Amino acid sequence: MADIETTFTSGDVTLHGSLRMPAATAGPVPAALLLAGSGPTDRNGDSALLPGDIGTLRFLAETLAEAGIASLRYDKLGSGETGLGPYEVEDVAGLGFSTFVDAAADGLDHLAAQPNIDADRLLVIGHSEGALVALALAVADDSPAVAGLGLLEPLAVRLLDLLTRQINAQVDAAVGAGQLPLELADELRTALAEAVESLRGDGTLPDDLPDPLRMAGFVPVNAKTLAEEDALDPRALAAALPAGLPVLTSCSARDTQVTGTDVDALDAALAGTALTSLRMTTANHVLKEIGQRSSTGADYIEDLPYSAEFTAGFQAWLARF
Repeated sequence: MADIETTFTSGDVTLHGSLRMPAATAGPVPAALLLAGSGPTDRNGDSALLPGDIGTLRFLAETLAEAGIASLRYDKLGSGETGLGPYEVEDVAGLGFSTFVDAAADGLDHLAAQPNIDADRLLVIGHSEGALVALALAVADDSPAVAGLGLLEPLAVRLLDLLTRQINAQVDAAVGAGQLPLELADELRTALAEAVESLRGDGTLPDDLPDPLRMAGFVPVNAKTLAEEDALDPRALAAALPAGLPVLTSCSARDTQVTGTDVDALDAALAGTALTSLRMTTANHVLKEIGQRSSTGADYIEDLPYSAEFTAGFQAWLARF
């Protein structure tokens, strides 16, 4: 069935989205809220930073519809038709990460209110950073009860821990290749540690950080968002989920953004839930099939099929709803 264009409001923002209903059914159907990953990623999973078709969330909506499950996906603030809403560019980062969690909560309310939707069978499925939003939403006191939670290629550690690991690895690689003097590398590592301490201490950043850190987003205008997102520990949120809640986690050996070790630790925190852990061997971060080659990021927009490993596991998990 074709998408139905829809809008809902969150604060001062009107968010534009797509409601996908399954083929003709005899009564109210379960429904899933789909949450995109980081950056300017739209309702389909496409990014303004990568000029091409990624389509991960559109693929999820299609798979859900085939399983008899409706879905809502939307252009979050800063992406797609929603754009910046009533804000100027310099205002958006200062809104904080809670803006995205609030929007997801309002989206779930909007989905629950749609005709022929079973409000007692609501799923929340987040991809990448969207999985963190899904976790925060699932434990919120004022959100509708969630019947199932999908955490696909999830952000599985605190944000600043992940960024510290990634940046230090890049610094080590540059030193090893002779592209960065050891003295400058040590200065970068020290500045990064101090930036993390400042964000976790009082939620601020100095404006004189080295250029490589500023280019990585460590600038004062982003401080509120970074601090708020880092304060959401995925493992602590996972441990707070209701006992017996059906949860799916997915991770692939070819995903260069998420490690199996991190998802192992997230799975351990999910021990009280009804957990399905889906491990794949040939999918990239956006769930496309890349075989045994290494993912470079360029493969995200290649015309590739979506992972058969993921599809089979996802469909089997959906069958319980």
